[in-house]
Amino acid sequence: MKPTHAVAGIDPHKHTATIAILDLRGGLHETASFAITPDGLGELLTFLTETELVIDRIGVEGSGALGRPLVVALTAVGYDVREVQANRTAERRRRRRRAKTDIDDADAIARETLSDPHLPPAGKHSAPDPAWDQLTVLSDWRASLILQRVRLLTEAEAVLVSLPIAIRTVLPSTSRVLPQLNALADMLLGQLQRSDRLKVERLLASLADITTLTSRIKDLDKQIPILLAELGCTLTDICGIGPVLAMQLLVEIGDPQRFRAEGQFARWCGIAPVALSSGEGHGPARRHRLDLGGNRAVNSILHTVHVTQVRCHQPAKDFMDRKTSANKTKREARRSHKRQLANVIIRHMWRDDDHRQDRRQRRPTAALTAAA
Repeated sequence: MKPTHAVAGIDPHKHTATIAILDLRGGLHETASFAITPDGLGELLTFLTETELVIDRIGVEGSGALGRPLVVALTAVGYDVREVQANRTAERRRRRRRAKTDIDDADAIARETLSDPHLPPAGKHSAPDPAWDQLTVLSDWRASLILQRVRLLTEAEAVLVSLPIAIRTVLPSTSRVLPQLNALADMLLGQLQRSDRLKVERLLASLADITTLTSRIKDLDKQIPILLAELGCTLTDICGIGPVLAMQLLVEIGDPQRFRAEGQFARWCGIAPVALSSGEGHGPARRHRLDLGGNRAVNSILHTVHVTQVRCHQPAKDFMDRKTSANKTKREARRSHKRQLANVIIRHMWRDDDHRQDRRQRRPTAALTAAA
């Protein structure tokens, strides 16, 4: 009797994980939940071993975060573990008006794993580089500081418009908050009501906090090029990509070798267009639309690079002109250019990773030669 093959989907949380197993026809075979503890992971592996189905692939949502312990345990025993992005299962749930429970989510993850055999491997790295770990911490810290700074500026704007008109009229006529706060700090304020005085004190305290946060962000920015050099990153050679965007790309993408082709990477970050055509018969699709799935952070970075290149990079300007001359709309031309940028970025990362591996292989040889 031939073994029955299946796929599985796992919905991880902070303390528990739920798994759903589907046969290749989409029939739900079994579900179970386990604790995210050493004993719970052992029970999960036993559960997979004792099932009569042969598990071909296991999809894990959040494989670089909450699902990381599961990915490490499953990969260590030889399972083919794939990453399933949360926005793809959410789209499936909205489309079918499904309820939201852990079992339903695990089932949706399994169905996404079954429908797409080309999902990238789970986890951003099998063995993360220490410099990459530092870059991840730096990126999270910097993002947190920026959010704090934005919140203070937003709250300060609401307080500024509530100041007396006599004060507001002498402030700079700009929509930017920081110049107004700086001007307020330099003003000699006369007699004010107690509530207005408290507002000014609050704004001056916010200005001090904003200045401190800005200084911390600048200090972190000075560390980014050092870590990029340790990783051998050349993404900054691409027009429109500075150290901060290069850091964000490395943190979000992780190991570039987990993508076997440019098309797989483009689909992962939502750059590859989705066919939206009718009447083409057996011919190629005539029209495409934006892919609303994929990694939206990387998609946003690629859009930023596109906007920069179109403004000041002649090859990008020529590319957009060729597309519009071929009767493409501006939106279609933009999607085509972002698709080309995705190819350029992943090829850069592949090349950087190959050079880094070559350096690692040469180090032991150089050390032995020096010792002799």
